[in-house]
Amino acid sequence: MTQKELAHLIFLSEVVLTGKKKSLMEETLQCLLYIVKSLEEVDLPDSVVDQIERLTGLIETDLREENERMQEIHSHLDWANSRRKALE
Repeated sequence: MTQKELAHLIFLSEVVLTGKKKSLMEETLQCLLYIVKSLEEVDLPDSVVDQIERLTGLIETDLREENERMQEIHSHLDWANSRRKALE
């Protein structure tokens, strides 16, 4: 990709992100994922690495909490189903 094409993708990504265009988030992430997957190593300034690490931490925490909530919900559903069957 040329620098011009990358600049355009950056622009589009920023528009989607700042405009909260949820309907386009998947396509935007897919484009960015293709680029990231094609790279073996990236030289980034420390400030950018810090931001990425902070955002990665937020993503991991959110996904962990969501997984824990889903496990809790499934546990309650299993308990309710077994209780209902015992009462039948």
